[in-house]
Amino acid sequence: MALPAFFVPRSGMSPPDGLFHGDLSRQLDMLLASGASAPDAIFALGHAPALERGPGDTAIWFSSTSGVGASRHARAAAHDALIQLAGQDGYPMPLTLWFNGLRKRVANALGTPEASVFLTPSVCEGRALARFLATALLGRPPVEIVTAPEECGDRPGAHCASIQHVLELRDPEGAPLSSESVDEQALDFAVRALSEDETLLVHALDISRTGLSGVSRAAAEAIRRSARGRALILRDASEFRARPADLAADLERGLMVLVSGARFMGGPAPCAALVVPPQLARALDEAEPLFDPDVSPARFDAPASLRRLFADGFDALMNVGLGLRWTGALADMDRYFATPEQTRDRILDAFGRRARAMAARREFVDVEPRSIDDDDPLRASIVALFPRDPRGGRVGAIGAAAIRAAMALPRPEIAGDAICHLGAPVATGGGAVLPLAASAPMVTEIHARMNRGISFDRATAPVWRDLETLFGKWEALFG
Repeated sequence: MALPAFFVPRSGMSPPDGLFHGDLSRQLDMLLASGASAPDAIFALGHAPALERGPGDTAIWFSSTSGVGASRHARAAAHDALIQLAGQDGYPMPLTLWFNGLRKRVANALGTPEASVFLTPSVCEGRALARFLATALLGRPPVEIVTAPEECGDRPGAHCASIQHVLELRDPEGAPLSSESVDEQALDFAVRALSEDETLLVHALDISRTGLSGVSRAAAEAIRRSARGRALILRDASEFRARPADLAADLERGLMVLVSGARFMGGPAPCAALVVPPQLARALDEAEPLFDPDVSPARFDAPASLRRLFADGFDALMNVGLGLRWTGALADMDRYFATPEQTRDRILDAFGRRARAMAARREFVDVEPRSIDDDDPLRASIVALFPRDPRGGRVGAIGAAAIRAAMALPRPEIAGDAICHLGAPVATGGGAVLPLAASAPMVTEIHARMNRGISFDRATAPVWRDLETLFGKWEALFG
């Protein structure tokens, strides 16, 4: 159950009197957690400390495949938005203007200002919304080709009303399959389904929580062309370890794109967005309204021109928490994309190399090797670790979750202890993976130090010390 969103007048022009009052800074944490699922709200309330540490802050965040503590920049942006909504610096900001501005900024970040943007409280709800829109466009519920739900953070039951064909990214022992093998799975099933007159929604996974990818762009395009209007493609870039130019090209070809403002981008969790290209938005203008109990966006989460698609209406609900989370996420996103791409790549590549080298020296973890021909720094920013038990065997999902939980607890008896956050475990046939990953705020923090004239080696040194602290604590607890 979610912490409640807030009700506003049907006109949607301004917040009701007294909605925001008093010391807004004291309300911020609760408001950031509002309008989210219970697990996400608990994460938001329990992880308010900033990523960029100051005096007294001790948390180390390498958990960007799941979420990180919101940075000071993100929290400051959300707080400023509250001030504007409350009218404490003048007239209250109209709610329609605020949400329209958030959606426009997401579209602009992808270089696609004409795209239609739906804000969603989570990645899972973004995927459900994509299925809803695909049903409206195709005239009937599609069969979904999905990529290893555990690799992309889907909750069990998130697609309970749909028929799915699951593509595997790993063999039974947990080793990654080749991209050719994954594409063959997708193409073989698509041919069979289309021959049986099915419609398709293909979830083409850009980068998973362990650094793997799903259906390639070439294979997805081959499916779309052969389907002759009976298949839609969702580019699932929910980790947002992607280059905007690539996602803009996807949108130009008529694909829907799913991104998250949390996870890699480091905004307050959870917040996601489904971006719909203009050609599909125009087709949706002519589609019949639908009812789906799993899809119920708040009034201002959807573009005004497409709200009529939702047969159950919007009542008067406004998800102010989602708006504040996206406000914070966009503050970090703007800083990240303002960092030169060459610098971003250099930092992410250095992180991947250093983290792998440190992990390789430890006997209590195995490091999943990178493919020889994989030179993508965005993928390298995820380091997949297989924890080992005291007898040398690989740890399963329950054991990995216990390690992750223990690392996030203070242990003052360990010299130099710090709270250390890893990504949520991903179960595989050969043992569970604990992802260790860089984040966009980490990149911009390093770049900010470089802009002050600090050398690259010195600017990255605090991150390397954090990695040593993390592995030292892991060894002390479980080595």
